[in-house]
Amino acid sequence: MRILKLTGKDELTVKQQIIKEYGENAVVISSEQQKSTGFLGFFKKSEWCMTIALEETPISQPVPEQKIEEESVDTKGFIEKLDTALLETKKDRLKDALNQSLHAEGIEQVIIDEILENVQEDDFRGLSLALYEVLKRYMPRFKHRLPKVNFFIGSTGVGKTTTIAKLTAMKVLEENKKVVLLTADTYRIAAVAQLKTYAEILGVEIETIFEPADIPRYIEKWKDADHIFIDTAGRSHKNLEQLEELKELLGTVEDKQVFLVLNINTQYTDVQHIVTIYKQITDKFALIITKLDETDGIGNLINIASCTQTEVAFLTTGQNVPDDIEKFESLKYIKLLLGRVEYE
Repeated sequence: MRILKLTGKDELTVKQQIIKEYGENAVVISSEQQKSTGFLGFFKKSEWCMTIALEETPISQPVPEQKIEEESVDTKGFIEKLDTALLETKKDRLKDALNQSLHAEGIEQVIIDEILENVQEDDFRGLSLALYEVLKRYMPRFKHRLPKVNFFIGSTGVGKTTTIAKLTAMKVLEENKKVVLLTADTYRIAAVAQLKTYAEILGVEIETIFEPADIPRYIEKWKDADHIFIDTAGRSHKNLEQLEELKELLGTVEDKQVFLVLNINTQYTDVQHIVTIYKQITDKFALIITKLDETDGIGNLINIASCTQTEVAFLTTGQNVPDDIEKFESLKYIKLLLGRVEYE
């Protein structure tokens, strides 16, 4: 078998050349547009390149005129077969490139496979649009209309206290809202002191919760507040006793927003376990993803959103209060991800 590479000004020209010179003996391996480099990288001229494989056959004798006419009829069918083969080859190459690119962004293979099952397009524009629609389903939009009472839960070390301070600053300084802070994190004296320091700087009131029954009392006391932010103690998702205490705490308020705070660098298997545990505590929560300044990959957001099946509300990108927090916009993120995806 011989492997040949033919080039021409466009795909149709190369196809016609293959049919004319090699007939149905040719098997297309690849077909792509290439650019030849001109002087100092400028004046690039595009050309089409097709690689084919040929079975070794004896040189045939000239055929009668009638035979040529029959073969010209068969040629139309061959062009259709060739077009179909090229289409499938192109689609496979696009999906392979998309698979590699999404994997490079840190997206789990099981999620990539699910995405690719829903992407059936065979051109760059169609592929982008299809991928956009798939990703939108993974990243539902958070409406950012916070109720009066908001709980913040999550494992130790994810940055809950600092995140609450940033969100308080956003509401007080940018939206002119009245915010009151409650802290139930009496396990860590440093965390209480840290939140009190932020409260003093921002000019907001802060109360300490020692038992679940304190919460309804403080909600009534601060009924004129726009928002009450409740900091809970960092819990290990493996400590079932502490998690039961948290469940009791959340159960004191019916109309509330619960935020699960997660570190962007949390491994996918750990995210799965954490989410399973916290879903036993509360049936509904939104996400705040922290420490984006500590990673180059943005694909883990898709992993987390896929695992939790819920909205991402806010992102934090550093330790600075009040600057390093922003509302998460799913469409903005999807466009950013698409901009980083390489199709070929």
